[in-house]
Amino acid sequence: MALFDCRVLNDVGKKERIIREASNEKRLRIILKNEKYILLKATQIKEKQPNLFLAVSSKVKPQEVILFFRQFSVMINASISISDSLNALKQQNFSKPFQKILMDIHNDILSGLLLSDAFAKHPDVFPEFFSQMVAIGEVSGGLDTVLNSMANYYENEQRIKKKSRAALVYPMILLVMIFAVVIFLSVAILPQFSKMFNDFGGSVPKITQVILNIAEFIRTKLLYIILYSIMFILILLIFFTTRAGKETGDFLKIHIPILSRVTKATLTSRFTRAFIILLKSGMIITDCMDNLTRILNNRFYQNKFKYAISEVKRGKRIAESIEKTNLFPKMLTEMIAVGERSGNLEEVLESTALFYDGQVETAISKATAALEPIIILVLGVVVAGVLLSVYLPMIDLMNQI
Repeated sequence: MALFDCRVLNDVGKKERIIREASNEKRLRIILKNEKYILLKATQIKEKQPNLFLAVSSKVKPQEVILFFRQFSVMINASISISDSLNALKQQNFSKPFQKILMDIHNDILSGLLLSDAFAKHPDVFPEFFSQMVAIGEVSGGLDTVLNSMANYYENEQRIKKKSRAALVYPMILLVMIFAVVIFLSVAILPQFSKMFNDFGGSVPKITQVILNIAEFIRTKLLYIILYSIMFILILLIFFTTRAGKETGDFLKIHIPILSRVTKATLTSRFTRAFIILLKSGMIITDCMDNLTRILNNRFYQNKFKYAISEVKRGKRIAESIEKTNLFPKMLTEMIAVGERSGNLEEVLESTALFYDGQVETAISKATAALEPIIILVLGVVVAGVLLSVYLPMIDLMNQI
């Protein structure tokens, strides 16, 4: 099958440009005639074939997916068919892995698969929540609205992730500095002072002897320390990919003081944004609640939120049910209560979402501000300990002379 860029006259005599797939130009004319078009000119489109090796060995960037959502939404809103939209988008200047995925999705659509099912075959790129929302858009006829809403949602998610990563840069630099200072002093400086103390026959204070012993251990076992550290990190990374590890990680995110504030703010913002999208889709409240459980992405929150779902299904109000879980700030449940009473829950959540987006950034800034003095204090204690271990015996030597 070949793709053709067609210039046609529609049934009211207006010129249009459309894309159609056919085995040859003769077959193309028959297809267009059945659609009540008169073909003026047809140009075969040469499809770009992505490098399959790169497609397998590379990852799709989130920015590409967000751009795809935006463009797909505009094309669907312009009444371009799903097949034609995907055919045009897969030839855009996306990365080769993403082109390969879009080609697979387009082929699935041509074979009769639903768009949501085609997306669901690529969970690493299109999360389950997105596929479910697309399915709702297909049924309700609001696919363009869903796509645009999802673009906004994931754009906000990426902005928060970037902010979090940027906030960790300075503390990580300080930690690396601590490690580098300890290694440098242990390997290069302290052994020289140890030799000097022995030559002069001076007495070595206890703190100096402890530091010298640590320095000697690091100097002689440095390779083993590095290897065991790498092994320990790898074991931790593997553990946190297991079910037990993920549950442990989710628990720690909620209960470690500095990290807890950021995690709760992020989950509150994500919950509010997702709730808005689900309400806009026309989904009933109980189904909204079920889908919200999946996007929370924290097992501790998910387990407690199931109680709220059961309460809503029993006929309780949303705000009252959510408040009993103690998962979200009181202000959010109060705003939901206002929305329920006024019948404008969607509008109330829209205004609330902006506030909680700002709360995420505030929480990240506060967490960074709290980490910095702790790390600087640790660095200061390390350096002070080493300096004392050097200067105390030097003072003793000077007094003996």
